[in-house]
Amino acid sequence: MIKRTRQKMVVFDLDGTLIDTAPDLIASAREVISEIIDVEIDSETSRKFIGKGGEYFIKKNLEFNNINLDQSKIEKLISQFLLIYEKNISNKSSLYPNAIRTLNWLKDNGYILNICTNKPEKLAKIILEDFSIISYFDEIIGGDTLAQNKPNPLPLLTIMQNHNIKPLNTIMVGDTTTDILTAKNCNVRSVCVDFGYFDGKMPGVEADFSISDLFELREILLQNY
Repeated sequence: MIKRTRQKMVVFDLDGTLIDTAPDLIASAREVISEIIDVEIDSETSRKFIGKGGEYFIKKNLEFNNINLDQSKIEKLISQFLLIYEKNISNKSSLYPNAIRTLNWLKDNGYILNICTNKPEKLAKIILEDFSIISYFDEIIGGDTLAQNKPNPLPLLTIMQNHNIKPLNTIMVGDTTTDILTAKNCNVRSVCVDFGYFDGKMPGVEADFSISDLFELREILLQNY
């Protein structure tokens, strides 16, 4: 086993942070929901439901469109959604500008890179493979990898423990309050991108830094880490 000498780590969220996955998520949700009711899913509203896993995404879309189903039908719908989404996961999705440039700079400068997402681990790995960026990351923790998912501290704490990295030397990059809360729950500083699926401010929950371009992360790290 190779002994790691790097001491600083950047942990990325996935959806809305590195990859704009909304087009394929929304298209898949439209397909499964259209099978039970003729309703148009609003793209802008639906984007705000991304980031807390497929179950939350489908349930919030149903709730927003006043669709009431019993739990067994909802569970079936979620299963169908995940199957359809897996087949169409990269059709319309795209890397955000400067994603590759940022990842290259981070690797060149010795940062450990990991993924902490609420997307199922299998799907996270598929889309990272599809966009040829999976090799940048040492570890990928999805929403179903552990007993708890974000904003519970377990996923991020597990990554830090696995790499023996202290909170002071870790930074979490995401796009929603889920990511900010996760970082706060682990005493880790957070960077919030303003181009993702931000779901609204929560009192007392603010990121330590905000960026409009992924490569702006470089300056934050140079000045603060």
